[in-house]
Amino acid sequence: MGYSIEVVRSWNARIAQSQPLVAVFTGSTAGIGEHSVRALAAAHGKDGKGLRAYIIGRNEASGTRVISECLNVCPAGQFRFIRANDLALLKDVDRVSAEIIRLEEIEVKSTGGKAKIDLLVMSHAFFAIESRRDTTEGLDAFMSHLYYSRARFTIQLMPLLLESSLPARVVSVFGPGRDVKLIPDDLSLRDPRNYSFMNMGSHAAYFMTFFFERMASQYPGRLSLTHYYPGLVLTDAFTNGTMSSKLITWTFRIISPFIRPFTVSQMESGNRVIFHTSPRFPARSASAGGEQLPEADGDLEIAISSDGVVGGGAYRGSWNGDVVPLGKAYADLRQSDIAERCWSHTMQAFEEIEAGRVFTA
Repeated sequence: MGYSIEVVRSWNARIAQSQPLVAVFTGSTAGIGEHSVRALAAAHGKDGKGLRAYIIGRNEASGTRVISECLNVCPAGQFRFIRANDLALLKDVDRVSAEIIRLEEIEVKSTGGKAKIDLLVMSHAFFAIESRRDTTEGLDAFMSHLYYSRARFTIQLMPLLLESSLPARVVSVFGPGRDVKLIPDDLSLRDPRNYSFMNMGSHAAYFMTFFFERMASQYPGRLSLTHYYPGLVLTDAFTNGTMSSKLITWTFRIISPFIRPFTVSQMESGNRVIFHTSPRFPARSASAGGEQLPEADGDLEIAISSDGVVGGGAYRGSWNGDVVPLGKAYADLRQSDIAERCWSHTMQAFEEIEAGRVFTA
């Protein structure tokens, strides 16, 4: 079932005004990421218990603008900009993660508290309908933005996520329903015959489902993770020429006025991202999958996890608060070792790149 924007905003305010929050937003100087920061700042307002947000992006001027707008509605909030160079590179993800941890430890040192992260929202991406583009580390740049770097952020920031009392929420904004085709013998899509924009998005979606399920099971009661499809949101990227395809840019400039009534506004999308902090998306319990189901909270139903467990901790969220159903292929895939192979592939990539080698598998 979907939820109205009024219900969404109500729950966002309830969370933001219930306890001090620390949030990290990657790709947050524009688009959905920016409006997610602004939505949380607005939910906190002047009556919240405290908010500190780390805004990650490449454009410092845009970061300064976002911070200024957030302070207008949340004057007591702390907003810190951290510049990213290229989040398709895991070394940049590691650098940014280390800086977040360093700054957070400095912030809490005087209070005697523990460094923590309550919410991690990842929306950094770069879309191009073109051939594979390898980074210097050996990963496809597009898939790295959508999967590898986001998985790396989650792992690198895990010590702080596990200190949250919410428990912590992790939200990756892309498209869980993109998982149509998986090529087990070419997980990196290195064969030019296998690589396409559609296959890349499909692999990223499959990988994220399996990764989030593993994290939810590994940290029961402490971590809730959602791969979130925001619907069609007309961000500036569609019309300002930042997408690599000029045809796409010009097409959306022409059709935007006609399709806008059928799209999700950027501000609504930001609010719906923050909604994943609500009790509808709990962390997996130690007894998940048993006969005793988690209880609903007020007007919210507990979401079904991607593994079919009510409140299972790893969710495929749709734009309106509903869940995106699994494709038919998952039933057969779960009978194989593909989830373990995707995990091993990811860990091998991380280990090779961390050691300074180019990943070639």
